[in-house]
Amino acid sequence: MAFSLIRRLRGGSKRIENIPIKDRNGSLILNSSDRLERWREYFSELLNVPSTVDQQLIDEIQVKTLTKEEVERQNANPTVEEVRRAVKQMKSRKAPGSDEVTADLLKAGGEPVIRWLFEIFTDVWKNEEMVEDWSLALLIRLYKKGEKQLCDNYRGISLLNVTSKIFSRLILNRIQNMIDHQLLEAQAGFRAQRSTMDQIFTLKTTMEKRRELNKPLFMCFIDITKAYDSVNRELLWKVCLKY
Repeated sequence: MAFSLIRRLRGGSKRIENIPIKDRNGSLILNSSDRLERWREYFSELLNVPSTVDQQLIDEIQVKTLTKEEVERQNANPTVEEVRRAVKQMKSRKAPGSDEVTADLLKAGGEPVIRWLFEIFTDVWKNEEMVEDWSLALLIRLYKKGEKQLCDNYRGISLLNVTSKIFSRLILNRIQNMIDHQLLEAQAGFRAQRSTMDQIFTLKTTMEKRRELNKPLFMCFIDITKAYDSVNRELLWKVCLKY
């Protein structure tokens, strides 16, 4: 009965299509273990694109100095209320990570689960040591379009343990207000209550104004292939440290 309930909360399981794929030379791979190795090779290259880090650009980032009160607030141990809020913010009916524990299951656990998570997060916070499983992700391939035998026609989705996502959400809630005051007003991406519509409105207004003044307007649209996959994580961490 309990296992059946968990399966319903998890939303069941979906079968991943197992089809032959091609290697980098275009030859068809039929053996399952060789296919797995090809996927490992493909994602390893995709997620580790060589790039250089310009330290001068990092040094030029200007960040507002935090007050003593803000530093103390950021460094304070997590509270039960912060944990409760972070759990509530988790999206329902989403695939779990390697531990197969879903957000729905943790939400259904009520206050006992909140207290259990609070103890784990407090221990992690005080010892400044993450749970090892939190750094693991299940990489799932999703077909996009085109020839199914080509790895490049698939998108990778990383499934993380929900517990680690709750902890990350708790941290985000703390820094959100502080960071919002430091980001450029023109930035709409990855910000609460903002979207592409904000940028479209700005662009449309600019175009109308330039037309009204009979002035030229030059626009540059950049579409970066697999942009998120090729992010320089070393650079990303250095930028985060600045804030």
